Amino acid sequence: MDFKFLKVFLVLLLSFFWLAACGGPTQSGSDAPVTSMDDLRVPDSFDWKTQRDITLVLNGYKTSLVRLVDDKGIEYHRANLFDNQPYTFKLTVPAYMNEITVLYRGQQKKITLDRSQISLSFQSANS
Repeated sequence: MDFKFLKVFLVLLLSFFWLAACGGPTQSGSDAPVTSMDDLRVPDSFDWKTQRDITLVLNGYKTSLVRLVDDKGIEYHRANLFDNQPYTFKLTVPAYMNEITVLYRGQQKKITLDRSQISLSFQSANS
């Protein structure tokens, strides 16, 4: 019989029993288990919002499609802009989003979403 194999097996078996005998982390008095929503302790300054609304005013020089996409190419809004008429709408974005790209007639403009109302005008490349 191979005693080397038996020794390795015995060591592994004892290690398993030793690890299984060790309990999980103990809980101190300050980390009491949460069993209901009333047990949660959340600071008053915690921001619960997961999304935010931004009012956008877009103005195009020619009737054409405008698209708003994020850095991964996900489209958040699509509409037609009409000749020199402002288009106002509310855009709802995730709270973590800081900028979005506006695509209009081959032009791309990145806008920073740092205000509750943002205006953007497009000019013809010929002017």
